Amino acid sequence: MVLIIISGYEIDLERALSIIKRAGVRRVGVQVPDGLKRSAPAISRIIEETGAEVLVSGDPCYGACDIDLQLCSTVDLMLHIGHSEMCERLSDRIVYIEARMPDDVTEVVERSLEFFTKKRVAVCTTVQHAHMIDRVICMMRSHGIEALAGGPSPRTRHIGQVLGCCYAAARVGAEEALFIGTGRFHPLGLSMATGMRVIAADPVTGSVGEIETHDFLRWRYGIIARASDAKSIGILISKKPGQRRCVTARRLSSLGRSKGKNMLDVYIDRIEPERVLDLGLEAVVSTACPRIALDDARRYSVPVLTPPEFEIALGMRNDYTFDEILEACGETGST
Repeated sequence: MVLIIISGYEIDLERALSIIKRAGVRRVGVQVPDGLKRSAPAISRIIEETGAEVLVSGDPCYGACDIDLQLCSTVDLMLHIGHSEMCERLSDRIVYIEARMPDDVTEVVERSLEFFTKKRVAVCTTVQHAHMIDRVICMMRSHGIEALAGGPSPRTRHIGQVLGCCYAAARVGAEEALFIGTGRFHPLGLSMATGMRVIAADPVTGSVGEIETHDFLRWRYGIIARASDAKSIGILISKKPGQRRCVTARRLSSLGRSKGKNMLDVYIDRIEPERVLDLGLEAVVSTACPRIALDDARRYSVPVLTPPEFEIALGMRNDYTFDEILEACGETGST
């Protein structure tokens, strides 16, 4: 096993090296998420020992849906580090190499058990801890909790795995859910997408607690209210294969025009504050990763909405629905 350990993550290059040697690959592209960028030199040196030339993508990478297509077109093989495979239609050119956290999560999970009020609990996590899911389920069941994990799905490869845009693994008929992982975005999205009470167990910090959505929703409704007064609104359509939702974008543009809005469809790769500001719009709707609107909104001077939020702003719906992308590679259809 050719294993690199960096920042607490294990990266196994064995399968990739085998493919490179067996196929006689001459040029290899390497794409690494920002949190693991420092592993790129070590990965490159190991690959170069096969005789292959290595090109590293210097652009940001936010997930399996965020493929550097330009680099992919110039190399014989692309190594996408840190995420599980999603876009099957590109898999013949790309090898996905997961980054796993080897730490045992059962201790923090055991401390979470006292928070549950129901006996049927959905268990969810990110790819970094997905290899621990069976052990967690067995442990919870030994304590009398019927732990369940759904999946895989078109966007995920592991049982119990969730993404910031897909919580299909949690829909197993449970009333409460356990999220194992770091940060608040995933458990917050899990709660809003499913309506379940969510307990988050962070194996890095050791913290355990219930996720509260009230303040977050109040903040989002404030942004929706601001956007409802906007006259010029842009619909952002991502170029990234796993985020491209042309059908949704066309539907939203049509809805906006039917309500008297001046709509502009924008085909874009990297959605950033300065690029949005340059468009001179009063509000934008991101059909790309929901994290752009929900996690990065404070970076923008104009309201940034998800598709369901835009429907609320137009008066087309009353209930708040979390924006999910369920197709493997976004929607078919041209811009």
